[in-house]
Amino acid sequence: MDKRIWILAIASFVVGTVELVIAGIIDMIAQDLHVSVGAAGQLISVYSMVFAFGSPVLIALTSKVERRKLLIYAMLVFLAGNIVSMISPNFTILLLSRIVLAASCSIVVILSIVLASNIAAPELRGRAIGVIFMGIIAALVLGVPLGTWIGVMWGWRSTFALVAVLSFIVTWGIVRFLPEVASRPMIPLREQLRTLNNPKIVSAHFISILQMTGQFTVYAYITPFLHETMNLSTGTISLVLFVYGLAGVAGGWVGGWSADKLGSKRTIIITLLLHALAIFLLHYATSSMLLLLIVVFVWCTFNMAPSPAIQSYLIQAAPESSDIQLSFNTSSLHIGVALGSMVGGMIVNHYAVTTITWVGAFLVILAVLSAFISITRKNPERSVGSTERHIS
Repeated sequence: MDKRIWILAIASFVVGTVELVIAGIIDMIAQDLHVSVGAAGQLISVYSMVFAFGSPVLIALTSKVERRKLLIYAMLVFLAGNIVSMISPNFTILLLSRIVLAASCSIVVILSIVLASNIAAPELRGRAIGVIFMGIIAALVLGVPLGTWIGVMWGWRSTFALVAVLSFIVTWGIVRFLPEVASRPMIPLREQLRTLNNPKIVSAHFISILQMTGQFTVYAYITPFLHETMNLSTGTISLVLFVYGLAGVAGGWVGGWSADKLGSKRTIIITLLLHALAIFLLHYATSSMLLLLIVVFVWCTFNMAPSPAIQSYLIQAAPESSDIQLSFNTSSLHIGVALGSMVGGMIVNHYAVTTITWVGAFLVILAVLSAFISITRKNPERSVGSTERHIS
C-alpha cells in the first residue's frame, strides 16, 4: 500500500479522536466550565449534527478548490479549532470550537477517502478506502483511551493540546508527501443533488442508514445487555469492547480487500448478511465468555467491512458526483447512528434488553434488501456533456 495513503489514514485517526474523546473527559469539562454533565454532552450532539448535515454542503461549496490544497486548509482549520478548544475560557467558546472542528473534520475524512481512491491503483482502490476506515476505527480503539488518559493525568485541555500537535505533524506530512490531484470541472450543485432522485443512488445510501441503525440499536445498549445476560463487571465489558474495536480495524481491511477481489457488489451483500447473522447470534453467545468474544469479533468485523465496499460502489455508480456522494454516505452513517440509538432506547424502555438483537438483525437484513434494489437498478444514461466534463 502506498505510504501516502497511510498519511491520509493517520489524518483520519487524528480527526476521529477529537470526535469521540469528549465522552472520556466530559466530567472534567463540566466541572471546570461550571456546566452540568448533560449540558456538556451537547458537545457530542452538536459535533455529530454539524458533521452529518454540514459535510455535503461544505464539499459542494469547495468543489472548485484543488483537493490536496483543500485538505491542507481543512487540517489548518482543524488545528486552529483544537487550539481554541484548549484555551476556551467558557462553555460557549468550547461549543463554537466544536462546530469548527466538526466542519473541518468532515472535509478531512471525505477528502482522505477521495485522495486515497485517486492515489491507489484501480485494483487496490477498495483496500485504500479500507485503510482510511481503519484509521477512523483506530481512533476509537487507541485515540480515545489515550486522549482520556492524558486528560486524567494533565487535565482535559492537554488532550486538545496533544491533538493540535498531531494535527501539525499530519499537515506537514500532507504538504511534504501528497501529490496534487488534477482539478476537474465540477457538475453544478443542483445537478449533483439531482442524483438523489436516482433510486440506484438513494438505495445505496439507505444501505448505510439501515445497517448503522441496526448496529447501534444493539451497540448503544451493549453494556446493559451484557450486564443482564451475563452479569459481567464493568472491567470485563471494557475487555469485550476492546476486542470489538480491534475487530473494527480488521473489518476495514477485510472490506477493502474483498471489494478489490470479489467486487464491491458481492462484498456488500456477503458482509451485510454476515453482519446480520452475528447480531442474531449475539444473544445465544452469552452462554460462555469465549463464544461471546468470538461472536463480538465477527460482529464488528462485518459491521465495518461493508463501508469501504459501499464507498467504492458509489464512486463507480456516480463518478461525476463522487465527492458529494461520499459526503452523503458519511452523513448516512451518522444518521444511522442517531436512529439506532433512538430505536434501541425505545426497545429497552418497553421490552427485554435481549430484544435489541432481534431488531438489530432485522434492520441489517433490510439493508441487504436495499443493496439488492440498488445493485439491480441500471444507471440512467449520462449525457455526453457530463461524460466530457468528467476527468478520472
